[in-house]
Amino acid sequence: MIRAFLKVAAVLLFVLLLISVVYYMKFRPDTDTRFGNLKELVSAVQKADNVVLYEGLPHPGHTPGLLDKELKSKRTVQIHGFPFYEESLQLKEADAKRLSELYCDPQSFKRFSGEKKCGGFHPDFCIEWHMGTTEYHVLICLGCYEIKSFGPKVELYCDVTDDARKQFKAVLTTYYKNRPKAGRPDD
Repeated sequence: MIRAFLKVAAVLLFVLLLISVVYYMKFRPDTDTRFGNLKELVSAVQKADNVVLYEGLPHPGHTPGLLDKELKSKRTVQIHGFPFYEESLQLKEADAKRLSELYCDPQSFKRFSGEKKCGGFHPDFCIEWHMGTTEYHVLICLGCYEIKSFGPKVELYCDVTDDARKQFKAVLTTYYKNRPKAGRPDD
């Protein structure tokens, strides 16, 4: 009797574990949200010897058809699964420094609070920091004010604080070049 009970309990435990793994895989964010990863990313960015900016294409849900039109008519690249205009934008030295300072300030970010009601994360810009041949990418959405940061061995998905929002926006929106005005976030 006890053996039968133990077998049933083991099977139920296995099924519960399997359900938990499937649930986690289905509903977890696609990028790591562990806020402790910020320290490693900041440490790398502080050592950068070059900063490059890429402009993102319009959000597919905000201006129907505009994303497809841009993808068909403009040269683009994919960075972490998102489309950006191929041409990198030359940052002014002061702006590159300011973006680095903002990113390296832990007060600029807060833990990911969950998906926003903006139609999903879609980056407006990608800030790319180089340390020799190593690259770190920060994709920032000016609509929902979330970032996805990627390094060779670490990543982070988090929210941008209200104060940092204004500062990122003040620098970045001066670099719109390719994206039509109708496809830019209004905030």
